[in-house]
Amino acid sequence: MQQYRTLMSALGLGKKSMSMLAQFPSNSSLITVAGFCCIALTAPAVAKDQVFLTLATGGVTGVYHPAGTEICRVVNKSRSEHGVRCAAEAGRGSVGSLKQLRDRDVDFAIVQADWQHHAYLGTSVFSEYGPMEDLRVVAGLHTEMAAIVVRADSGFMDVSDLKGQRINIGPAGSGSAATWGQLTQHLPWSEEDRAAITQEDLSGLGEALCVGEIDAYFVVIGHPAGVIEETQEVCPVQFIEIGADISEKMVADTPYYRAAEIPSGAYGEHNAIETIGTRALLVTVEQMPAHAVSTVLRSLLLDIERFRTVHPALTDLAGALFVEAKTEAPLHLGAVQFYKDQGYLP
Repeated sequence: MQQYRTLMSALGLGKKSMSMLAQFPSNSSLITVAGFCCIALTAPAVAKDQVFLTLATGGVTGVYHPAGTEICRVVNKSRSEHGVRCAAEAGRGSVGSLKQLRDRDVDFAIVQADWQHHAYLGTSVFSEYGPMEDLRVVAGLHTEMAAIVVRADSGFMDVSDLKGQRINIGPAGSGSAATWGQLTQHLPWSEEDRAAITQEDLSGLGEALCVGEIDAYFVVIGHPAGVIEETQEVCPVQFIEIGADISEKMVADTPYYRAAEIPSGAYGEHNAIETIGTRALLVTVEQMPAHAVSTVLRSLLLDIERFRTVHPALTDLAGALFVEAKTEAPLHLGAVQFYKDQGYLP
């Protein structure tokens, strides 16, 4: 069987073809398997010309999922012309989606720029895997901003008041959870001070806060965020600022965080909230065909007006902004050529 797997790998066939190979009896000849491979490679043009893509997004209450779903919708709208089909999947968050991309379980992913950085270099939570040197950026999307939400009657005034409290930081593998880990490196909290931290999904988070099951939650998300608006429908909330001293350290120490502000009016009468932000990125791997990458970008740009209406966080997005994200991983060559053709790169 190992001979067959080696042959399949050499022919460039992926996991679906490998699963078909597994159906052959162990005494099948290599010629038979080679015949199967040749059939797969010489299939009718209609099948051969089709490219099937999967896009990992995020939780359904955030920005990534509606954005990813819309990207696939516009790609599929003209699939008869370019032969590319796209399916969006609710993802596991930035860290989880990057691991899926590394394992080739998905073809594209929407992730936070900070965790793209760590995945490419093999640092932080990716240190056990080593650098993902074939990671490539396709486009920069909206800005994600950190928010700490508490009940309006909680009495909490700043982040130091949350020591030892029940704080939900998002599920394991999410960008929010990983960013919280970065943030707390600047807080003099002991393990005991962190013992009550939880890692639940965004679903039902507002009710959990309002009925007192948790004392606060932390999210890195595009604003206005559905999870915060849903919380406001259950009880009044207020926002805890990270604090200028911590924000300045995080921005100074890293190339992917920047000072940001959740604008006044984003959540009713609340004032502007000083915080940190990072870009959301559409990423893939170096091996992705340039045609597939350029097709995704072209489809998105042709329907950019509708894309901006999918979520308020995307309102200001324009084609020129796609290439403005400063990232550790390089642009995919298909994206480079597309942006040159559009006049966004020299």
